[in-house]
Parts: sequence; structure tokens; C-alpha cells
Amino acid sequence: MPREHLQSTKVALILCSCFFAYGTFWSDWAFDYYILWANTAEHPEAIPRAVLYYTTHAQAPDILKYIPFVNLLIAAFGFAAGLANMTDGNILFDGASLVLLLFGLSTYATSVKPALKVITTSLDQDELRTSLNNIAAAHFIIVLAITGIVGLQVAHYILSKRANKAEVVYVQEVITKKKTK
Repeated sequence: MPREHLQSTKVALILCSCFFAYGTFWSDWAFDYYILWANTAEHPEAIPRAVLYYTTHAQAPDILKYIPFVNLLIAAFGFAAGLANMTDGNILFDGASLVLLLFGLSTYATSVKPALKVITTSLDQDELRTSLNNIAAAHFIIVLAITGIVGLQVAHYILSKRANKAEVVYVQEVITKKKTK
């Protein structure tokens, strides 16, 4: 029973972290959509709006830049709780989720952060457009990685619940057989 409770807590921590990240990237989608999927010739205001938004984002007070680290700490506690069990399922599902998390972090560090620096310093339209494309594409990739984490965690939770129910039924059958003998 404690292991099942730990599993539920672990999944809740990881999912909270993932959905906070979804919210963060959802707010960026209002600008990323026009950069990635729409024709910017039909929406000439898309690039200046995105530049203004991401410039403001990059120049936010430092305290606001540390909030995502709290989110990562919540996920880290969840992954630590899962990997502390050291079951095959936890190593498989949490390990794969951790790889996706690291992939998302590396995508952010190598694509979004440098592009934000270019947006805040450059006046060249081609350079701005390229940086905005990099940010929008990186956000899309990161959201796909987060979706993979959510899928893995939900699948692991459902499978472990089924396994626990099957184990309880088996134990009850064994007890019933012993009583009837």
C-alpha cells in the first residue's frame, strides 16, 4: 500500500510540473502559431508582435526567470520518488520520462535561449525571423516531449494500478483456498 501511495504522489508531482509547463508554452502559442503555421504575409503584424513579446519575456525581472526552476524541482522530486522504488517499471517509465525531460531542457538551452538573445539585440529582419522560427519550433518540440512524459506517466500509473489489483485478487484467492482446506 505505501508503494502504491508513493506511485500516486510521484505521478501527481510529475503531471503538475508538466501541466504548468503546458500553460507556459500555451501562452507563447499565440505568437508561435503565426510564425510556424500561418502565412506572415497575410499577418504582417505577427513578427513585430512576437519580437515585442519575446523581448519583454527576455527582459523580465530575474525573480520571474527562476519560477521554471521551481517547476523543475517539483518534477525532480517526482522522478526521485519513482526511481527510489527501483522497480523495473519505474526504471523504464521514469527513465524514459527523464530522457524526454532532459531533451526538452537541452532544446530550450540550445534553441530558445540563444534566439532570445538575438531578438533583444538585433535589428536585422532576417535574423529576427530566423530566431522567431527557432523559438517557435523549439516550443513545439518541447511540448511534444512534455506530451511524451505525460503519456508515459499515465500509462505507468494505469499499469501499476492493474498489477496491484491483480495482486490483491491473487492474495485473496490464496487466502480463500487456505481457509477451505
